[in-house]
Amino acid sequence: MVKMDQLFQLLEEGNGYIKTSDALSLDVSAPYFYDFVADLNLMRVGRGLYKTEDAWDDELYVISALNKQVCFSHETALYLNELMEREPFEITVTAPRGYNAAHLRKRKIRVFQVDKEKYLLGKTELSTPFGNVVAAYDKERAICDLLRNKDNTDIQIFQVAFKLYFERKDKNIPLLMQYAGVFNIEESMRKYTEVLL
Repeated sequence: MVKMDQLFQLLEEGNGYIKTSDALSLDVSAPYFYDFVADLNLMRVGRGLYKTEDAWDDELYVISALNKQVCFSHETALYLNELMEREPFEITVTAPRGYNAAHLRKRKIRVFQVDKEKYLLGKTELSTPFGNVVAAYDKERAICDLLRNKDNTDIQIFQVAFKLYFERKDKNIPLLMQYAGVFNIEESMRKYTEVLL
């Protein structure tokens, strides 16, 4: 009964989603877990990920859970950091250079690739609007990516994100400038900082 309770707790913590790997890490046997999946009529979302029929469809969580090597970035990271006024038109992720992202591009997900050190810079965990935790860049990294990609970004998105960032009490200007230094955009970032602060 204890194992059953643990599986129900995982489902509750996952807002109706459950990963095979999380269940097996609790010393639940694979056959027991798959019986649990069958008994509850859980739907298979992807390899090693199941959900209840009434769980909200959380596309960002599914992408994150099934692709451990990607991190939400650019406009998607701005959205998750509450630096956008609306949901982005396309989902954007960053992966380490060399990661095979063909399956993501097929799904119309925009993929950026950078070397491993830059990939890890600012990587954190944020909650989706449905309360699920995903890998995404922090607000300072999202602002740096926005400035780096300014020519390919809607001017309104750009202006709103910078305005919202500089209005926040939890902004971290030293960290923002540190990231800007890594991406060689320190001078441009300083200009915006001087105007907006």
